[in-house]
Amino acid sequence: MSSFLPNPTTPEGALLSASLASAITYQFLVRSRPSWPRAIIKTASTSLLSLTTYFYNGPSLLVGALALGSLGDAFLAWDDDKSFLFGLSSFLIAHILYIALFFHSEIAAGDLSSKFYLLLTHSQARTWVAGALAGTVPGMIRQLWPRVGNELRIPVVLYSIVIYIMGNMALTVKSDRVVVGAVMFTASDSILAAGKFLVEVPAGEKDVKKKREYELLKTVMAHAVWVLYYGGQLLIALGVLDL
Repeated sequence: MSSFLPNPTTPEGALLSASLASAITYQFLVRSRPSWPRAIIKTASTSLLSLTTYFYNGPSLLVGALALGSLGDAFLAWDDDKSFLFGLSSFLIAHILYIALFFHSEIAAGDLSSKFYLLLTHSQARTWVAGALAGTVPGMIRQLWPRVGNELRIPVVLYSIVIYIMGNMALTVKSDRVVVGAVMFTASDSILAAGKFLVEVPAGEKDVKKKREYELLKTVMAHAVWVLYYGGQLLIALGVLDL
């Protein structure tokens, strides 16, 4: 494994550098109003990462998962329930591709018994993460169920179950970077859901302090979601490509 230093003189290095530049640029637009330039910059980050994996001859499952992630980014760039549902669907399929990737690719630990042996023996941290996922995902479903609309309840529960499986499958692969990336991705989804459905606008419109605290919290959560999401996807890609 070589240290990761993108070389912008190569096609894949140029694409990866552009992806990183787009991701950094989007950090300054996270809380700005939905617009086409904002959506394009957001979508470019992960779509360029997908192209990078293609040029590095990465697994088609990884290329597809990242491409679907960029499609989900395009939908989530617009703040309405229909776009959210389409984005959720895109990421749901992306997570299914990740599950298949972690189960079948060269980075996997072999047969099913080998995977669970790796989970239990590779490091205590992996076992702790598995326990945290087992507690966090049902807890999030319980919190979200009464807060989301009827049309979103089943999709949100289904998505939570799939990302739980994805996180656990990631714990059974050899690459620590893939594990960290998957955990970051799962954390970003949890914060995104909490920010959208659980953090309420202050009831007192005239309470300036509460409104400022609310806006600060939403800003911090939005930046955390993006850092964890893009960083997670990047680490998964680097781990699978062994860069």
